[in-house]
Amino acid sequence: MDQPDMVRKVKGPFSDKLGRRWTCACGREHHIPTRWLDVGYGALERIPELLLREGWRSEVLLVADDATYEAAGRRVALVLREGRFRVKQLVFPLPLMATEEVATHLLGRVGGEAGLVAVGSGTVNDIVKWAAHRAGRPYIVIPTAASMNGYTSPVAALLTRGVKRTVPSSPPVGVSGDPEVVTSAPGDMAPAGYADLRSKTVADVDWWLSGWLFGGYYCHLPREAVGFWEGELRDRLPGIRKGDPDAVGVLLMALLDSGFGMTVAGTSSPASGGEHLISHWLDMTAPLHGRGTALHGAQVGVGTLIASALYGMILDSDPGKWSSNSELPSEGMKERYGPYAGEVEAELMKKTSERPEDLLGKLAEGWEEVREEIVRRWVPPDLLREELREAGAPTGPEELGITYDLLRDALLYGREVRGRWTVLDTAYLVGLLPSRADEALERAFGREVSRHG
Repeated sequence: MDQPDMVRKVKGPFSDKLGRRWTCACGREHHIPTRWLDVGYGALERIPELLLREGWRSEVLLVADDATYEAAGRRVALVLREGRFRVKQLVFPLPLMATEEVATHLLGRVGGEAGLVAVGSGTVNDIVKWAAHRAGRPYIVIPTAASMNGYTSPVAALLTRGVKRTVPSSPPVGVSGDPEVVTSAPGDMAPAGYADLRSKTVADVDWWLSGWLFGGYYCHLPREAVGFWEGELRDRLPGIRKGDPDAVGVLLMALLDSGFGMTVAGTSSPASGGEHLISHWLDMTAPLHGRGTALHGAQVGVGTLIASALYGMILDSDPGKWSSNSELPSEGMKERYGPYAGEVEAELMKKTSERPEDLLGKLAEGWEEVREEIVRRWVPPDLLREELREAGAPTGPEELGITYDLLRDALLYGREVRGRWTVLDTAYLVGLLPSRADEALERAFGREVSRHG
């Protein structure tokens, strides 16, 4: 382009740590295996040079779906061939879901290629990441939307026997993203990506509190990295809503750094808490009832408002009046999850290592410390809702195409689908759920809500 490439001039907290090992203040050695991020105009034309620098030769396997192939895959294949690579292609028809069956099919197509080239967003990236890891091959990703933060993470999110699971998988060797390509995606994808990024405000609190309750590991670095990008994006929210390439390009870089936060932590916990379980529950139950789903980030953004509202209610509560409702459900699992009930129950049972009364006592005894830490990290739902609206992201069930009652069920039952402790469990532990679910939703959306609508 003739204009200056402003996107490439914005450097994030992990820019100087790619491919390196270092020890941070948490006392752990961290390693980011991804060796390059090239986010800027003309990035696709630079791919062959970067691959040759990595020692790739001969044949590559390019993977896309029908839409992402037209958006960038065809062009990438041409650029690679001009760079004297042989290109084998696998283009999936739409609709495409990130299931273990689809990823296994891809794995069966991997041969002696130097590596894999993923052209797409969440679904394509997840199945390629999973297959490349299991085949022992490196891969690179060419994002076609700034819609989620999983590009650079150390996990792939796949539906396995009906349950959404995050499976350990190697991050990409490199990322090449052109702002013009990601801006050509449907207009609701970048706002969904911003909503996914803002979910880290509540996921970080979940991660910290879980570590405090159960003695698990916590590192400040992922939240600090996202905090840096919050400042960079504050004045770019209208640009994200309008599809401005510079604004969406910076958003993509923020999402890539959020993915590095998961790599640094060695877990998806910094980026996925109770707000993601609400989205996962909607995804899991959709095929059982013949309904569709909204974009991942859009659902997560609405879940973030709910999780933030729950934390606000916990902060307002009196520990002397806490009364646990966290007993595991004994009925209704079959009705909710059909053939997947056993898988869900197995996940839920991972939370039974300590008795609820013991956890409640520990939380009440340490409440002064815990409350101070939550307040330091928490962002109120009113502020989050204003930012999501400015970026063009959904802020209520209607914008997701679902009913209030369905979202209420996701709030009440979302904790069942994952063994990870989140604010959904804490709200049950202190007795806020299930009885105050309607209040949580009203706080989340800033308005009264009517049931059956």
